[in-house]
Amino acid sequence: MMLVFMLGDQPHRCRLPDVEDNVYSHPPIFHSDALNISAYNTSQCYLNINGTNSPCNDWVYDTTYYQSTLISKFNMVCQDKFMRSHILLSHFFGTFFNAIFCGLLCDVWGRKPTLILGIFLLIIPNVIRPWIPHLFLVAICEFLNATGSNLSYVVPFTMLTELVDPAHRVLASFTIYMAYCIGCYVLLVYAYFIRDWETLIQVVSVPITICLFVMLFVPESPRWLLLKGRTKEAMTIFKRTAKFNKTKVDFNPEDITVKEGKRLSFTTGFKIMFKSKPMMGRFFILMINWFAISLIYYGISMNTGDLGGNVYANYAVSTTAETVAVLLCFYADKLPRKKIYCTAIILGSTACLSTMFTSMYASGALHWVTIGLAMIGKLGVTTAFFLIYLITSECFPTVIRASMFGLCSSGARIGSMCSSYIGKLGVLIDTKFGTALPLIIVGSVGTLAGILSLLLPETRNTELPETFEEALHIESNIEDQSLDSSESNIAMVSVKDEQCRKINMSSEKQNQIS
Repeated sequence: MMLVFMLGDQPHRCRLPDVEDNVYSHPPIFHSDALNISAYNTSQCYLNINGTNSPCNDWVYDTTYYQSTLISKFNMVCQDKFMRSHILLSHFFGTFFNAIFCGLLCDVWGRKPTLILGIFLLIIPNVIRPWIPHLFLVAICEFLNATGSNLSYVVPFTMLTELVDPAHRVLASFTIYMAYCIGCYVLLVYAYFIRDWETLIQVVSVPITICLFVMLFVPESPRWLLLKGRTKEAMTIFKRTAKFNKTKVDFNPEDITVKEGKRLSFTTGFKIMFKSKPMMGRFFILMINWFAISLIYYGISMNTGDLGGNVYANYAVSTTAETVAVLLCFYADKLPRKKIYCTAIILGSTACLSTMFTSMYASGALHWVTIGLAMIGKLGVTTAFFLIYLITSECFPTVIRASMFGLCSSGARIGSMCSSYIGKLGVLIDTKFGTALPLIIVGSVGTLAGILSLLLPETRNTELPETFEEALHIESNIEDQSLDSSESNIAMVSVKDEQCRKINMSSEKQNQIS
């Protein structure tokens, strides 16, 4: 979200030659009696001197909202106005690259090492970017930063999902998303008081370094360790978790075995996945929904300054709409997950479509109505974003969960890349319809995705699938709500120790930890 302020649009005009012309005003104001004022006429991109019109190569920028941005540093205006979209594209291409390879790294290398890599990719490009003199190198840094940003969000989500039982899965997702919302508010405070983008990026990088120290206390996913046969390490995490939860785990690592059919190689898992028509159908529906959600979410978020009014107020309203949506998701978990998701994305899409009426037929004084509808769209799509993470993680078996999560979310990255250009269609079509066109497009795509989502399975209160068979019949794999939460399931393991079974399991579940 820092790109909202780093790439903030600054009104500009041509700088007059041979004049001390450093303060933005349009038309320009002069303080020289000797100058023939009528000889000059300026616009955003052209300078007219004594009747001769020529493009300018130096500009004066409005500093009402920003002291400096990437726009003003590299003069991304006039013939270079789409360079802003190119920088956004480099960011979203980084998230796309991450979506493809993040799951692969998680499933092969491990969750924790992948997360540490993401933190380093967040810190290093931010530190060096203000001193880079070339825009191409800035784009590369943005690519790396986006890769680290996505790793630092998706990997903790996967780890928490695998660490808790179904009853606490929504709480885990809520915790991560709410931390994101709090971060958005903190960024707003930073950006409001720090109007220079170079200083802002340095200040924001400071708290990220704390994450490296936090990693000393973050365990690897025990599910992943068990799949890799590293039972002793998994046992250490079990004991630490049991101690924290004031319970007891009393069996040896040698007593844990991975059940037949649940320890598949990564390659075998992918072969089975792509041979299954139902699983592939589920994959494509999820990918389309990720695309639509991201197109709407970033189409609104990254262009809050184009909605009219104060950019900081717009950003605050946008973040508040997102926070309210997350809170609603947390308290609405008693309802069917699929129905809430479908309702949310169609509601958000309809609100976006409705902006064409306020943009085309309402006066400029009613721009707040357009902003209000856009924020309803943001609320709906945030609810959908919250739920699509859960639904995707619950639709695939453990052996390829992170990889399929990454592939599905690659649809979101394609959507976000498209949003960087769709959001600027109003620049090409300088009419009232052009202003509304971006939201009309994203609203139409979102409605289609919402209808397709009705074909997905209902995953609320289902066990996290370990095998393809469980994933195919996920709706019948309902969690036993009568069990105490301390008996949380790691269904891939069986334990030979009879005493442990008597302590931790009901008589009906004596052959596996539940």
